[in-house]
Amino acid sequence: MSLSFKTGLLSGACALALVAVSVPAYAQDDISTLRQQLDAMKERLAKLEADKQDKRRVAAAAAVEAGDKPRSWKLPGTNTSMNIGGFVKMSLHYNFTGGAQTGGAHTEGAGAGVAQLSGSQSDNVFNGGNFEMLARRSRFWIQTWTPTDWGELRTYIEGDFAGAGAGQGSSSNVLRLRHAYGTLGPVLIGKTLTLFGGLIGQPELLDDGAPMAPGALRIEQIRYTHNFGGGLTLSVALEEQLTSDDKVAANAAAIQGGTCTAAGACVNLPAATFNATNGFFGPVRFPDITAALQWNFPGGAVYVSGMVGLLTVDNGGQAGLLQQDDTAFKWGAAIGARYEIARLEFGGLGYFGYGIGNKYGNGGATGFTDAVLITQVASTSADLRPAQAFGVLGYAQYKLTDTIRVTGAFNWAENNLADEVPGYYNPALNNKAVLTGKPQNYWAAYGNLLWNPVPQVTIGIEYSYQFSGRYNSANAQINRIELAAIYRF
Repeated sequence: MSLSFKTGLLSGACALALVAVSVPAYAQDDISTLRQQLDAMKERLAKLEADKQDKRRVAAAAAVEAGDKPRSWKLPGTNTSMNIGGFVKMSLHYNFTGGAQTGGAHTEGAGAGVAQLSGSQSDNVFNGGNFEMLARRSRFWIQTWTPTDWGELRTYIEGDFAGAGAGQGSSSNVLRLRHAYGTLGPVLIGKTLTLFGGLIGQPELLDDGAPMAPGALRIEQIRYTHNFGGGLTLSVALEEQLTSDDKVAANAAAIQGGTCTAAGACVNLPAATFNATNGFFGPVRFPDITAALQWNFPGGAVYVSGMVGLLTVDNGGQAGLLQQDDTAFKWGAAIGARYEIARLEFGGLGYFGYGIGNKYGNGGATGFTDAVLITQVASTSADLRPAQAFGVLGYAQYKLTDTIRVTGAFNWAENNLADEVPGYYNPALNNKAVLTGKPQNYWAAYGNLLWNPVPQVTIGIEYSYQFSGRYNSANAQINRIELAAIYRF
């Protein structure tokens, strides 16, 4: 409101006052009218002043303030800090021999466990060299922090473009949900990394499907974490048993079937034969239980974890088949560690268990199996047998300069299915066909050179050789070199 307008209102008020004391009685009605007009002008002045104050408060609330966390800002009018980040990643692959690629599908992140069998027609198509460029592993995230009376409230959502069905070409890079969770104080609810295995002891690789990485599994869960102080924390969680939104397909890949006669001769049992609709998919009776103890100390860290759970199959007795079902106990233990001395960092991890080869042994890369299902011909018998799985990984990284480093890594993993097939080693029965083509072991060697010209950019070259030994079948391998550029924001 202008100063002249305010002055005019005050002058008018003075004039009305003078008139009120000097006019005769017969003009009092006119004075009353003027007083009413003056009151209306005062109300208008008060409203204009209030509106002006409101506009000042809105403008102040709209101003961007620095948040309470690094690289964050306050959401206008709140005490919530927000951060947006991610990276753009471009990878160039050249497979010298072998490959998992068929029909134009991408091979990044695919270990030898899902490569074509050596010497097969599909494998021969890509022997002699295969080159591809892709950017679908680019990633973004949004996170917030809000102080509350119950502790800090944090939310985190992360996605990339490597969703199921994403094939060759930019138009088929499907958005995929990687993380989506919230924490309030010590409680986390949502989808994030499993507690089993952990990332401590994992090397820095360009390969997005680092094959033996139990802790890289992202799974829906409810978690509680207690901080003892001194770098020691304990976490426990209830986690989703299955690892894919397509639960039927995921469970079918996790179980290998065989059917045997009374004389002990066994043949392969396809999932569709067990149940034409659901395959080996059975009900989930209870979530997996996981726990982890982590100790951070100067220069390093140690991570010890374990899990227990149930595996279940059920054919429903449909389509004229006899009712066949069974439930089995699965468990696993793992340890990882890393330590840094001057410019050298080294570390590793190992795991052992029964019934965890597919889910925690990175079944998508190794092709490992959780269990063997043995049924009897024309019988209700169903014996679900969790298979032994174990693996070790070690790495060393040396910083040549503050911006250049070299890494070497080696891992070995094994999936012992043969012990769960009756008479597998008996030549007279010839039951080896039950496991034909299934991976028995997997090993890989990696070496890379990484350079950060600026902190936000990593440029690197990596060589890897991945090998998969198969039961009663030809082996598989991938021999690859990868160039990659990562730009963070």
